[in-house]
Amino acid sequence: MLEFASDDPIAARALEAMYHAAPRVAAAPTARYTLERAPGGPGNGAATDATGRAAGWLASGSEGPLFGPARLEEAWAFLEWRATEDLLHEPGETVFLHAAGAVLGTRLVLIVGDSGAGKSTLVTHLLLRGHRMIGDDVVRFATRDGTFSAVGRSLKLDDNTLAGMPLLAALCAHGSTGTILAAGCYYVSPAAIRRGWEAGPARARAVLLLDAAQREGPGGVRRSSEGEAAVYVSQKVLSRATAAGVARQPDHREDVTMRLLEGLADVSAYRAVGGDPAAIAEALEREVLR
Repeated sequence: MLEFASDDPIAARALEAMYHAAPRVAAAPTARYTLERAPGGPGNGAATDATGRAAGWLASGSEGPLFGPARLEEAWAFLEWRATEDLLHEPGETVFLHAAGAVLGTRLVLIVGDSGAGKSTLVTHLLLRGHRMIGDDVVRFATRDGTFSAVGRSLKLDDNTLAGMPLLAALCAHGSTGTILAAGCYYVSPAAIRRGWEAGPARARAVLLLDAAQREGPGGVRRSSEGEAAVYVSQKVLSRATAAGVARQPDHREDVTMRLLEGLADVSAYRAVGGDPAAIAEALEREVLR
């Protein structure tokens, strides 16, 4: 379990707003992350950065030196990066995939593509259309039962993404609860968009392939090769899981790949085309729910 905490009211509110998805449990944390004011931090005569904003926050992760002093947004972005890295390397029987996912009706659609292909943009459009999600960049895969589930992280959106989402852009521009601007992008809590954002664990029923090179023309989806989609998903494994206390075996990745392929044996496959993510979301919805 990862725990985020702060004794400072400002930082505590930021953590609570952005990490609402992490349930409160009695178990001892496996890693703890904190945001605290540096000596002479905000409100205490802190120095300011080039923008004139107070830069007096320290972030600490499970290991390594403190990050900062920095602005609250920068310190928070560091914590999310550190927490994600720690999560991917935790021992256990779960693996993580570089993918997004949304449940349309009762059907889980995995959305896969390279970095920058538009996974976060598309899954945010699906969330705005009323569907639940399991992530925009990282999802869990349980090797025992072949289900995919959510990782409690924020959505990472940029100005180009927000241009097609005026209401969400307004929330980000005003710094509403659950939105943080850091390192040139917005981190947005899914709960800032929909309180019931998270879909439960489910088997994948469809895969959508995103290709950054296929961004010309009107947005839509077309049927694709199920075998190609399954192999592409299997290549997106971010970590190799092992049972607690059991040494990693050379053939472990092959075993995970086989379980992934078995879990994707009955999926329908689609490929996104065009440059309009809102139109792609609408077309995917129409195709999957028909």
